[in-house]
Amino acid sequence: MTSSLRCLNPVTSKRCWPKLIFLTGGGEQESFHKLDQYFLEKLPDNTKILIIPQACDEEDYDDVLERIQESFSHKKIASVELEYTPKNLSLEKLMEFNVLMIEGGNTFQLINELRDSNFSQLLKQYAGAPDKFIYADSAGAIFLGADVQTAFLGDEGDEDHLKLQDYRGLDLISPWSVHAHYLPDDDEQIQDLVYEKGNPVIMLAEEAGVCIDQDTMQSLGERPVKLFTFSGIEELNSDEILRF
Repeated sequence: MTSSLRCLNPVTSKRCWPKLIFLTGGGEQESFHKLDQYFLEKLPDNTKILIIPQACDEEDYDDVLERIQESFSHKKIASVELEYTPKNLSLEKLMEFNVLMIEGGNTFQLINELRDSNFSQLLKQYAGAPDKFIYADSAGAIFLGADVQTAFLGDEGDEDHLKLQDYRGLDLISPWSVHAHYLPDDDEQIQDLVYEKGNPVIMLAEEAGVCIDQDTMQSLGERPVKLFTFSGIEELNSDEILRF
């Protein structure tokens, strides 16, 4: 696979994030064939995957588990489990898993569930451990960013029925925030948020996917990844790598 490399320096703040993060924009899994192949290539043998489904309604949990098991049926993967009660999960138990998958749904529901369970702090410790992978879709991807108010954007943005007072994300991919289900009509709202919050935004269309590896970002979906920085919009085409 041939990839081109560009450089970008949106901010000068120090970054500290996990070795490998995969983000997708909320579309069908078939749109992420290239990204998923790259993901599987990186996994060790006997990989254990844990799914965090709390952005979804509880009645959909079993469907989520079935879909992930089917989509990631591979000889490297030993097990795929779903965590029904994050508040009961210990750091020791979490560290048994090589991959943490954070499912899409309602961003604010996800935040509320994980903050109440103190799972957010466990996730930060997990992210700092060597040889761990995070794969996050839509609401899950937004949650990993600096600020989650991107979830409000667009014609069908998430509703905050819980009236949260704190819209900070986990900030695992600092300084970036993430916007999923991106459409060009969202540009003006995103521009306003970039200047209001001071964070550049990774904009993922439903068929867009990206792998972040320390100081590089590689587009691996069917649609380009767009980056809204203080200098304007950058477009990252499929296979293109950005260093920042």
